[in-house]
Amino acid sequence: MERWVKRTIELGAGLVFTGKSNPSVIPYYPQKTEISGREEQYFHRTYPEKKGVSSGRLLAMLTALEKDRRSNIHSLICLKDGEVICECSHPGYSVNTWHLSHSMSKTVTGIAIGMLVDDGKLSVDTRLSDLFPERAYKDPNFENITVKHLLTMTSGIKFSEAGSVTEAKWTDAFFASSCAFVPGTDFAYNSMNSYILATIVVKLTGKSLTEFLDERLFGPLYITNRFWEVSAEGVEKGGWGLYLSAESWAKIGYMMLKGGVFEGKRILSESWVRESHERHAKTPESIGHFDYGYQLWTSSEGDDFLFNGMLGQNVWICPRNDIVVVILSGNNELFQNSPSRSIIEKYLSIDLSNDLSESCFTGDLLDLRYAENHFLESRHWIRPYVPKKGIGQRLGLRSYQQYPEEWNDIIGKYHFSKNSVGMVPLIVRAMQNNYRSSVDGIEFEREGDSIFFVYTEGGTSYRLEVGFSDFKETVIDLHGEKYVVKVMGEAMEDEDRNMLYKLELLFPELPNTRMIKLSFTDEDQLLMRMSEMPSEKIADVFMKEMNGTNPKMNAYMSLIEKRIGKNTANKRMTDTFAPSLIGARIGSDSYTRIMDEEREKLKLGERTTKLVDTIIDKLLHEEDDDTSSRGFLGEIVERIKSKIPQKPKKKPEPSKAEAEKED
Repeated sequence: MERWVKRTIELGAGLVFTGKSNPSVIPYYPQKTEISGREEQYFHRTYPEKKGVSSGRLLAMLTALEKDRRSNIHSLICLKDGEVICECSHPGYSVNTWHLSHSMSKTVTGIAIGMLVDDGKLSVDTRLSDLFPERAYKDPNFENITVKHLLTMTSGIKFSEAGSVTEAKWTDAFFASSCAFVPGTDFAYNSMNSYILATIVVKLTGKSLTEFLDERLFGPLYITNRFWEVSAEGVEKGGWGLYLSAESWAKIGYMMLKGGVFEGKRILSESWVRESHERHAKTPESIGHFDYGYQLWTSSEGDDFLFNGMLGQNVWICPRNDIVVVILSGNNELFQNSPSRSIIEKYLSIDLSNDLSESCFTGDLLDLRYAENHFLESRHWIRPYVPKKGIGQRLGLRSYQQYPEEWNDIIGKYHFSKNSVGMVPLIVRAMQNNYRSSVDGIEFEREGDSIFFVYTEGGTSYRLEVGFSDFKETVIDLHGEKYVVKVMGEAMEDEDRNMLYKLELLFPELPNTRMIKLSFTDEDQLLMRMSEMPSEKIADVFMKEMNGTNPKMNAYMSLIEKRIGKNTANKRMTDTFAPSLIGARIGSDSYTRIMDEEREKLKLGERTTKLVDTIIDKLLHEEDDDTSSRGFLGEIVERIKSKIPQKPKKKPEPSKAEAEKED
């Protein structure tokens, strides 16, 4: 078993089963070291009818998106003929604030490679062994891996996304890995292909990927608000880690729509753009109707193509209608099979040449603008507080309470027993290898007309102002990583008329949100229930397919469940993403009793932890020649593909020579 596979299993066990506060298997270093500025508005805003699209159509589209509970959109921009005909953002988000794009980053890396090809510095047929002659490799298949294989996800390399948080030297691990198939013969989605493409740009230009793109892409497109995380080797991640605003993505999409031209200036050759969205690899039908081109997805049914990132990041380009749509989201979805985008395609991919009707003379345009300004407000998890004003307040004779008075009852300090919980959502901490966490306690402070939520995590205190009518913004520094946090709170009665306090911690630069519910089970015992969006549902796919990293994994999971309970893995996964903590008010008469009870529960849990540790240790130290993994995400794709009924292959016609021989 390859080292990174062992470490992946060890990391997963540490997160889900043993509850380690820092399960990391490699040294930590800060990756998100900057916060977003604001991208200047570039595209002209116009009314849809001017571009031949009815406001009624767009209104129906937004209504459908709002009704679909799977569509947790943060920002949306729709361009027609280079002008914005529709834009909206979920409360707390903006189309001009950068947002983590995940695998949409790959398309930008592919554009950089295209520029090198245009410059004559590289060919898609160039072999890795020629680009990196100093690198040794053990699998003879490496001799035949080309740039094109990396671009099309057909290299077959096993070292994958999981390795990014279990190995520090990604390039070494990539070249030390073996191939799951002969390069070019199959499709296996693997972000490490994109990372090696990024290293090629650095090697051939002598500049960082960001510096190169500042000159050739970001600068010419007036994109100034950008950030790209780097690996421990100091190279941009290539396949993920790029932060751009919806407006910036619209510029890149529009440049690609126009064949590589922006404002009359050639950015990328038309031949490269065309070749990029040709089909180079067939993908499983179950993950969507797009196949794969050069670091982007291309429709198997029409001329549209797609930049796509996990959790609902999409730039959909429809050349036949001259449309670009950018969607930045926080959805429970992988790959390009997106409910949100399917709705958008339903309304905008059809023939729009005769779309105009009398709708432009009805109230549709006004209704559309209202829907844009109030997008997804019906799905508020926190209901904004609207203070009641008496005649005195209306006349300016008296001030009124700026927050619900119920929050006065929760003012104070609360302490929790040992845990592995963090306020920043787990998906973020896992991808950043930023696990060092334990919420030691929380406090609610009142300062004038403001309420502050203070939490202590890993010995460091963070003070967040709570908004009630709207979100209040704070910047936190989590072990050197900087995050913008917007907080809103609500006090309400539950079904039993007990007070329930809700907090929503929105991270506008990320697809992720933290939700918190606080209630008292008795006078001084506090129950804090936490959840996040995207939720554990997104991790279910990974957990189910983790068995693919080792043929014995399923047997060991069965052994764990036999010893400590059925469906243990699913329950632990839910508890990891949605933990509950019991706390006590500091200074109360019940404090000692409550904390002693929690410590006893921890002791019982330690027995289970030791058992799981023993089983996992046995798995990790058993030799196994079969380390088959087609890349962490690639393995998932392959397993999905294996479940699709295959049409029997036609027997090839005999050649003329073979036919004559048979005669």
